[in-house]
Amino acid sequence: MVLGLLFVIFITGLFTFLVPAAERTIEKSLGEILPEEVHGWVSQAVPLSSTPDGEERVLDVLNFDDYFSREYVRGDTRVMVYVAYWLPGSEPYSSVAIHNPDSCWVIAGWKIKDRESARKIWLADCQLKQHEWGIYEKQGQDTHVMFWHLLGGNPNEYIEKMVWTKSGLDSFKRQFYFIYNLYQMGLDLGKEQIFVRLSSNKSFDLLEKDPYFKNIIDCLRILGIDE
Repeated sequence: MVLGLLFVIFITGLFTFLVPAAERTIEKSLGEILPEEVHGWVSQAVPLSSTPDGEERVLDVLNFDDYFSREYVRGDTRVMVYVAYWLPGSEPYSSVAIHNPDSCWVIAGWKIKDRESARKIWLADCQLKQHEWGIYEKQGQDTHVMFWHLLGGNPNEYIEKMVWTKSGLDSFKRQFYFIYNLYQMGLDLGKEQIFVRLSSNKSFDLLEKDPYFKNIIDCLRILGIDE
């Protein structure tokens, strides 16, 4: 682990000199471009943790430059929108990609009931970019999730390799994923990163039939989740 840590420090320092200048596609804060209120829904901000200490730990681990976390409620339907943003060159791609429901939620006690990678669908009259989809369960409650890791506006094609199965091989691979990431993507860190997670207590097939759900999808299109 010590050698691994030294390697990360070395590579991070190297990135400082190798990262090329890159244009941002999002010039404003997420709070400015994503609405607190969406027509047809009652919303509230959702903290990253249930305690101040937990919130501080999450901020330290994720090290993002901006984030948006909000739940939209209509009747018995709940839709959670979580978006995190990293400036070009601020974090290795693998450091962002590994913090997804397959790892963070599973470690926190969730179970993966169903999972599909590199999914492309139409949803709410929108052709979504390639994304990850799954059904996660905790304490008898299912949560339907889709998420994107966008690099310069394009989906991270390698995130499907990071499914968490708790097998020894998978766990080992994830511990040293930064090395695998270098093999996949080289030293390019010049792209901004956006992680978008959309989750609900209802399936997306049911949400598709809710005319007000389209309002949420339309608001997220500014992030580049659609073709």
